[in-house]
Amino acid sequence: MRSPLIELLARELAPTDGRAQAVLRIAVACSITVAIAMVFQIPEPTYMAYIVFLCSKDDNSATVTTGVGAALAVTIAAVLNMGLLLIDTAEPALRLPAMALATFVGMYSIRISALGPVAYLAGFVVVLLQTVTDDISNPEALTRLGLWVWVVVVLPIVITVTLNLAFAPASKVLFGRTWHRILSELESGLRSGISRADLSLWREAAVPLLAKLNEAVARGESNLPTSPSAVERLLEVLTILEALPERRPGDADPTLPAEIALQRALAEMYEAANQPAGPPPAQPQPPKHKQLFVPDAFSNPTYWQFALKTTIAVMGVYITYTLLNYPTMRTSVVTCFFVALGSLGETVHKLTLRVSGAIIGGLVAGICIVWVLPHMTEIGQLCALVALVSAGAGWIATSSERLSYAGMQMAFAFFLGVLQGYAPATDLSLLRDRVAGILLGNIVITLVFSTLWPESSRTRLRSALTEALRAVSDLLAAPEKAGESRIRTAQALVQSQHYSELSAFELQMLPAETNRDTSELEGVRRVAGAAFVATSDAFTSRPDIRQSQISSARSAAEELSSEIAHVAATTR
Repeated sequence: MRSPLIELLARELAPTDGRAQAVLRIAVACSITVAIAMVFQIPEPTYMAYIVFLCSKDDNSATVTTGVGAALAVTIAAVLNMGLLLIDTAEPALRLPAMALATFVGMYSIRISALGPVAYLAGFVVVLLQTVTDDISNPEALTRLGLWVWVVVVLPIVITVTLNLAFAPASKVLFGRTWHRILSELESGLRSGISRADLSLWREAAVPLLAKLNEAVARGESNLPTSPSAVERLLEVLTILEALPERRPGDADPTLPAEIALQRALAEMYEAANQPAGPPPAQPQPPKHKQLFVPDAFSNPTYWQFALKTTIAVMGVYITYTLLNYPTMRTSVVTCFFVALGSLGETVHKLTLRVSGAIIGGLVAGICIVWVLPHMTEIGQLCALVALVSAGAGWIATSSERLSYAGMQMAFAFFLGVLQGYAPATDLSLLRDRVAGILLGNIVITLVFSTLWPESSRTRLRSALTEALRAVSDLLAAPEKAGESRIRTAQALVQSQHYSELSAFELQMLPAETNRDTSELEGVRRVAGAAFVATSDAFTSRPDIRQSQISSARSAAEELSSEIAHVAATTR
């Protein structure tokens, strides 16, 4: 039997429909970007190539949105940087508070505002440019570098967006691929056997698919691969399966209420799937406008605590490498910006991926510097090498969040080592210092997040479990409004699974606590399955069975809710 790590790698790195094309677009965009940077000697080719990875998304609209947001952010950052250079070029007493303020505002904004990503990227660029002031004392050179940064960011965005608009599949195609993959795997599982892990993975893919289909229908798009109602029925099927033992061939008992509800849900799913997704209603509801700020933006202390922790980490690594006189370790600042996340589990998870990716990418870069680059004499050869390594890193980067960041970090570490200038890289010490900066940033951010106001993934897990039970209670109280409650339940189960996996990366975690969290999650899944069975349309004409099932599910939900609340109170 394979280890969990091998199982994870096998699942995440398996070929999927459209993955090779996405990797090819990333590799081509990176090679074109590097070629232009080398020909015109644009500063920071490393970051130019890495931006391709940052703005490459699953579909065209997401890529364009990311690109536009990044271009806006770097424009704001360039203007702010020009203003800061007028007052703090030769005065560290002003520059350090300005860097700290930019970091805090950017990190605070990303947690409280819809415009947070723009403020975050602008703050990151401002801080990075301010750190360069220590190495370039000439004001004119600093001004030119600040203006070049706009080109450094916008050029790879234009290349990536253009390639995606020209060759990437439309959103409808991506929807169809996801739908048919889940359906095919489900049908195969119903014949050969289904595990709890399969149900979680299918639900994880189906919940965002439902949201995207609803948005497409609201926009009036037609010829969609399936309807939102079919995906809703799919989520019902997946949750009802939670109420049954792990299915093996020949295990089905047609007399069980759960089996009856499952067969009814499957029939409704296929019926909805065979009907084309129609246009929106004649008088659709007006779209809900997103609020600029989250409701508790200025009352929830976790937001400013998160921003302050990241600011402390950023300033800590900056002061450390400045005192050590190692400006080439500036990658530690980049690391703190991109590793900082909401909970300790998320941060340590990303740390693990970033460190492993940095080591692998650094080793590949070192091998290329010693044995490959000395034999290269043309830009075309360099571009071929960049495309080859970018394709390997891109294959990992196009996996799920469980592994994707390792691929992005591999690419970044490789670019840091190979793209040192406009000639073949020969200095291994520069690669060493840059990788050391990545490790320094990871160590500092982990220490800060684990000691100052640590946010536990287990706390968020229990909040998600509580929300799932609340949705189950609403479902049992009003079966006639089952649609909304079932969707809320499925969404909460996906969040619960996410935080359950992240909790494995928590520091100072006891095995008993891990087992207890897993048991709570399994219990909530079973209760949700029982609630879906109890409110199934299959028992509309059998009120005796429905009432019995509802009473049983309600009792189990109340008992589990009390247990989770008690555990949460005793572990604070």
